[in-house]
Amino acid sequence: MKNMNPRLRGSLEISVASVGFGFLGIFGTWAFESGMKVGELLSYRFALAAVLLWIFLLLFRPSWVKLNLRQTIIAALLGIFGYAFFSTMYFIAIDGLSVTLAALLLYTYPFWVNVFSHFFTQDKISRKEALCLVAASSGLILLLWGHIEVRNIWAVAAGLGSAISYAIYVLLSGRLQKDVRPISSALYVITFGALALSLFHHPHYSEIKNLSHIQASSILGLAFVCTIIPLTLELAALQKLKSTEVALLMMIEPITAALMGALIFHERLTPVQIVGALIIGAALVTNTLYSRPTKSVE
Repeated sequence: MKNMNPRLRGSLEISVASVGFGFLGIFGTWAFESGMKVGELLSYRFALAAVLLWIFLLLFRPSWVKLNLRQTIIAALLGIFGYAFFSTMYFIAIDGLSVTLAALLLYTYPFWVNVFSHFFTQDKISRKEALCLVAASSGLILLLWGHIEVRNIWAVAAGLGSAISYAIYVLLSGRLQKDVRPISSALYVITFGALALSLFHHPHYSEIKNLSHIQASSILGLAFVCTIIPLTLELAALQKLKSTEVALLMMIEPITAALMGALIFHERLTPVQIVGALIIGAALVTNTLYSRPTKSVE
């Protein structure tokens, strides 16, 4: 894989990461149906991911734990104001909106990545990239369109806040961590995210021993499949592709979520949803095949 074209490798990394993130809804649904609260689930997810990653690296790659002070501070800020803030905003949105509307608001983040990148960086959006983004966004609306409900108007702001904060996280990660080993960065992003979530939500870690089998399995799945693997691969992809490309390719996540919902929860995909998924897929393939090359750190 090291001899693979960096752009192709980055595209594969973010595609696999997006599939991993797509399982969030599966494990989250099982956990919520078993009676877990949002705060404790988020805290347990990141705390377990941090513990597993620390154990693995200390046992097999202890030298990878070391980061200089500047990169440690950057990773800490990304973990606190990136993942911890984004996750909390998103689940506040879910609490006050229908899941469909919360998801639609969250997935405006590729739009925000492109806007911020165009105005605040040297990566200007080409006409082709803009058309792909519009096509993918249209497909997303078709894929996720369903029950729209607003129970708390402030939850709409939280939904947009989750999208904007995640867009900023993607942009800053792509620019500030180009020379950092992805798994080392992920270690500190996840660790500081776990600390921030624990301070904000005050989970009772002493109750972990009382978790049911389904709750423990859901947390393990969230920690490994939806956090360690995708977060590390996302950071790796950001070293090879433009932030705008990564943001667009991450729209594989809602396709994965819809397909897994159909396979596991037997949710019926309507013809409109299938058309939406195909439109997203076509836009992603077109953008990946014909994107302008970018510099790689390799």
